[in-house]
Amino acid sequence: MRHLALIAWLAWTLVARAGEEDPDASYDTSKRLPALHHAVGMSLPVDWSTPEHLPLGPERRVECSTCHGLKNLERMPYRTVDKKSARFLRGGPYATLTAFCSNCHDPAALKRPNIHSMLDDSGKIREDHCTYCHEAVPQERERPHRAVDYRLRLPPEQLCYGCHGKTPHFNALEHQAAKPDEAMRRHIRESERQQGIRLPLSGEGQVMCPTCHAPHQYGVIDERKNPAGRSVQAADPERGIEYQAHPWNAVIQADKQDRLDSLNHELHTTLQLEYRRISQEVLLRQAARDGTLCLACHQFRD
Repeated sequence: MRHLALIAWLAWTLVARAGEEDPDASYDTSKRLPALHHAVGMSLPVDWSTPEHLPLGPERRVECSTCHGLKNLERMPYRTVDKKSARFLRGGPYATLTAFCSNCHDPAALKRPNIHSMLDDSGKIREDHCTYCHEAVPQERERPHRAVDYRLRLPPEQLCYGCHGKTPHFNALEHQAAKPDEAMRRHIRESERQQGIRLPLSGEGQVMCPTCHAPHQYGVIDERKNPAGRSVQAADPERGIEYQAHPWNAVIQADKQDRLDSLNHELHTTLQLEYRRISQEVLLRQAARDGTLCLACHQFRD
């Protein structure tokens, strides 16, 4: 099952783009599929089945009608296909595309590993996770190094974007590539000295993801010997950030409801608003929920 899922995923990612050169093209006329489309015409092995509502064609082939419920879809120009139709994907609508894929593919088999979860159940480092970012497993982790000694596969200001988007959270965009002035740089160095932490800047002196985020699970680097190991403690990085309900939720919902209703009407969406407080942080050099991390760089006048 795992290798079949992988083969299908590769086929999905390698098909040619269609409808870009000719917006009136259909599958029947071009025999080309849109980008990131599942392969068609492939026959499934006899030991692999699809759900009843996803019928295979002759000789167990995957066809347009296997996944799509729109009649004569293969003859429709790509620009006219209604992707919002409940019949576009059989059994729909689906909250996410991957929810539809899970009809046939095992999500666990294709799940991307959390490489920041670096300690096994016995506390031993998963060294294969190190080499996602490093060319080799770093040695002598218990002492500070120069950036070049870490042998990163990309410059640190670019490395995180190999897996993460550039705007993964609120205020990320405002911080990226920002260059602290001299007064702020002095404050950062003083914060490092007082708190025993590292707040690294890029080679150009700019803020980057690792300035605030600790890429290593707490305990991988001994914080007593190397300030790069100091970070917010978390029992399980797999859980990630967690939130808890807060009484202010009702107040904030009431304050924003008129604007939210207007936005939903304009965008034809059903967005909901919920205010919660952070209960657990992970992979941060200092706590952000109480402002400690912010104050490591910023100074505010009373």
